Amino acid sequence: MGTSTSSKGPGGNSPFVPGWVDTEGQQAPEAPPQRFKDFRTNLGRFVSTGDGDYLRSAISSYAGGATGGSAIGPARFGSMAGAGGALFGAMATLREGQSPPGLDLAALNGQDTDIAIDMLVQVLATEDGDSDRVRVAMNEALSQCLEGYQEFDFASITDEMLVQMMLVYVTKCVFGQVVLDSNDAFAKAESPGQVEQAEKELYSLVESVTDKHMRPLFGGSLKALSSTQIEKIQMAAIREVWREWEAYQE
Repeated sequence: MGTSTSSKGPGGNSPFVPGWVDTEGQQAPEAPPQRFKDFRTNLGRFVSTGDGDYLRSAISSYAGGATGGSAIGPARFGSMAGAGGALFGAMATLREGQSPPGLDLAALNGQDTDIAIDMLVQVLATEDGDSDRVRVAMNEALSQCLEGYQEFDFASITDEMLVQMMLVYVTKCVFGQVVLDSNDAFAKAESPGQVEQAEKELYSLVESVTDKHMRPLFGGSLKALSSTQIEKIQMAAIREVWREWEAYQE
């Protein structure tokens, strides 16, 4: 984490869904002016006071007016979910002893884990306005999935490792977008320690609600799941996250 105070997110007149995200022909409504105001104000109050009620108000405002609600807001993550599907597909193919498009199993297996992760991210990351967040999320997801392995050994990858990888990936994508959209809210802190604590609490909230709504969608064995299905699972989970967040003020 540690990047929030330098975030200069989109302006209040920016669209709900940027042009590089494929909305599958569905037109998002025009975003109202100053749509981030309530979210940023409440988040700044949370950062400066540590009061969790302000965090809940901020997140409710974010899922609601700031991003257009559960019917619109999750569409913002279409590109990130597509990259997440590609990540899952590549790892699932590699653990079956095959080489996915753009990757060579022989070149990866046995590599130092950090080097192999860099190679994977270079091939799988998107090349659009979400590239930075996708790269960060993929790096963290792969690092946690392969924690404890000095060398890449695809044969040792389990279903649970892949599930955890995707949970971390989506958590990082959502957290990164919330932070980007926060603009200068974290600058309301009086010390670096206050920023760090606020980031931890926000990340914990995103992490817990993502796990709650996404983990059950994987079902049993992952071998039957395609990259496209994983993309849909991510989007379905994010929609449920938005619905829960919208309800915080009910």
